[in-house]
Amino acid sequence: MTTEKMKRIFFIEMMGVRGSYDASVYDHFDDKDDEGRWFVKRYGHVAGISINTRNVCAGEALPIPDEVDGLVLAGSYNSVHDKTDWQRAILRWLPAMREHKTPILAICGSHQLISHSVGARVEHVEQGPYAGTFPVALTDAGRSSPVMNNIPDGAKFHFANSEHVLDVPAGGTLLASSGRVPVAALDFGHHCYATQFHPEGTHETLGTVWRHKAPELMDRYVESRAGDQLVENFLRLVIDL
Repeated sequence: MTTEKMKRIFFIEMMGVRGSYDASVYDHFDDKDDEGRWFVKRYGHVAGISINTRNVCAGEALPIPDEVDGLVLAGSYNSVHDKTDWQRAILRWLPAMREHKTPILAICGSHQLISHSVGARVEHVEQGPYAGTFPVALTDAGRSSPVMNNIPDGAKFHFANSEHVLDVPAGGTLLASSGRVPVAALDFGHHCYATQFHPEGTHETLGTVWRHKAPELMDRYVESRAGDQLVENFLRLVIDL
């Protein structure tokens, strides 16, 4: 009797170096600001995968290609223009993963980091932060993308960004746009996807980002299942490869 091999998902935590952001906004959550635990609790039930977490900001070693079947790169409080040591480490490490054709889902700050590394402009969102649960408009490529399976045009996702990608970078295909964020989701080929929104988050975790600095933005977040569908689509893609 044989058993199927579990696909190894690595969630790379990139929120920031401890002390560089206000972690106290998350104190009312059981797991505080441990986004790795958030991810495991939300998606650990998916059959056929195992989830490992690595916090690159805390100096934890990044996995090598042979250890990984799929990657989820988290968001960050840092701007791509900060050029921190851990951001440089990600950019040195990522080409080997791309060469290995490892499926990747890059979220928010990771979306910006990858796009900026291949020539896209990343600048402040005009008229202030794009924060809330907003609909996205899918392109033709988006409507046929496996990560958008069972996600209708106009589905709502959670955004929490002060900066955004202004143009589609080299090698990228636009999947979705949203309001003041024209590049809301990209496909870089070989199962590498990037989203400006946070499909892995909830309206509570994303709203909490603004609890101290702009509490009036918290009411812009509402519950939506579209993000869960996208993450589960990505995980199933990894399982099926």
